[in-house]
Amino acid sequence: MNLFQLILKQIRQRSLSTALTIFSIALGVGLAIAILVLQRESGNLFGQTDYGYEVLAGVKGSGLQLTVNTVYRIDRSPGNIKYGVYEKLMKDRIYRQDVRVAVPQCVGDSYKGRPIVGTTPQFFGYDDAGQRVESKEGEPTKRFEYRPGRSFEFAEGKPFREDHFEAVVGSDVPKMADLKLGDEFHATHGFPQPGQSPDVHEETWKVVGVLAPTHTAADKCVYIGLTSFYTIFEHAEAELAREATRDGKAQPAPAHEEDHDAKHYALATDGSIKLDKEVLDAREVSAILIKARGGLNAMNLIYNLNLQQDVMAVNPAGVMREFFGNFIAGPSMLLLVIAILVIVVASIGVLTTIYNAVSARTHEIAVLRALGATRNRILVMVTAEATLLGIVGGAIGFLLGHALAAGGSVVIEQKFGEGINWVGVSWPELACLVGAAVLAFFAGLVPALKAYSTPVATNLSGG
Repeated sequence: MNLFQLILKQIRQRSLSTALTIFSIALGVGLAIAILVLQRESGNLFGQTDYGYEVLAGVKGSGLQLTVNTVYRIDRSPGNIKYGVYEKLMKDRIYRQDVRVAVPQCVGDSYKGRPIVGTTPQFFGYDDAGQRVESKEGEPTKRFEYRPGRSFEFAEGKPFREDHFEAVVGSDVPKMADLKLGDEFHATHGFPQPGQSPDVHEETWKVVGVLAPTHTAADKCVYIGLTSFYTIFEHAEAELAREATRDGKAQPAPAHEEDHDAKHYALATDGSIKLDKEVLDAREVSAILIKARGGLNAMNLIYNLNLQQDVMAVNPAGVMREFFGNFIAGPSMLLLVIAILVIVVASIGVLTTIYNAVSARTHEIAVLRALGATRNRILVMVTAEATLLGIVGGAIGFLLGHALAAGGSVVIEQKFGEGINWVGVSWPELACLVGAAVLAFFAGLVPALKAYSTPVATNLSGG
């Protein structure tokens, strides 16, 4: 019987204790692998630096709230800023010299739980005429990009006309909200909770385009033209009220949506929307996504925008790096330490299991010695058995850890619109596997030395 057969025979004889030992190692390694994957990928997701824009402008307040609401479509919008801020970016020299592309957005409504975002065709890389924005060869792109070098593409249809009741949906919306090309829908005010009666707006939008997958939060959103966003009765009324408050005037008496004469827009014969002048003057936006002409231009933009009253500008990558460092990196490191301690405890279990087995097999070991097995062969047999348990437990734990990370990816994608690369393997994971085998080897060394020193004559006679 060769060495490997002897090891398997000993394992089979203690199948229950062996299985429990392997399970404890697999559990520790699995937790450590899952934490390492989630730690690495959450850093890529929340601490990313590869946004296609360097500046986010919004209302003064929390830069984190502005960023997570605009980029990941979670949390509430912190508020609105005047549409005039966007106009200044496009017209005033102090800003225009630093701005390459700027896209305004409005939020606040939903469709079957999917966020509705009011924006312009520039967000998709098209101009107001529906033509793809192109740049001359050798020039920096003038097209908006959600990642550097990556613009939105259409799987079906085309971009909406900004002044029509038309919509574009993200790639996940057809299956998540059953909203497909050619369908019509009504927007719901806010995000009603389960059991709450939804406030459905009167206006009807038609889906004219479906975006190709981007694996970002954009995939779960419904996009409508910015002008059509302002036609929603509650939006127009709220903006008129806020405008009156800013000017120190008495707020106008609220009109009733049922009164069709109270609508703040008219439709031209070609279906285009004509907003009333008072709504045009009172327009607001939730955020402005800005691609600067360079790094220094971005810093200059942030500085100048922050000088404005009620306006805040942040670098989204910087905000998310700070968030990751303060709120994710520390707790995940603590969890990793706990997982490593589980592996150490499991290794102690290996030591205890094999030590007890050696103590119960002194006669058997003495017989092997009498049949010609050397002390070194006995030493190798016991340490190899312990190491094998560590390797098997580590391999199972590796698969378990990535399975846990895959489940985490599903939850993260549902929450943030972006999954994680749970298949990827990093060197800390490989180090974790090697560490489990090494710990098991040293755990087996103590009972191996006991077997090594087992006296042949005494134990043969005791058998």
